[in-house]
Amino acid sequence: MVEIRMDGEKLLVHIELIERELRAIRKAAALGMTATPSVQGIALTRIDWRDKYSEEASADDPWAWAFAYNQDNSYRPESKDLVQRIEQYGKVEMDGYEMTLTGRDKRLLNRKKQK
Repeated sequence: MVEIRMDGEKLLVHIELIERELRAIRKAAALGMTATPSVQGIALTRIDWRDKYSEEASADDPWAWAFAYNQDNSYRPESKDLVQRIEQYGKVEMDGYEMTLTGRDKRLLNRKKQK
């Protein structure tokens, strides 16, 4: 038997996230659609977002990009959870943005404002 220890607050946050995703999936299934997951608990401001000129992007920019991986193909720590969710679902909606993986090798995060 494997024992896993987790802080009670953190566990409740994870349970809430799971319940929220399940509600979205059930709602989409009832409508005959696929759900685009909404992700909470990921700090988008910690990610080094860049504009089309590779300058630091602001939250007001309608579009921005960031590296999804390090040069050794490991996840960048600040975006690991987001990238894993995008790999799982194809795209993620959060804080008024839609995030996807783009680029020739799907190694860039793409953030665009939702309409």
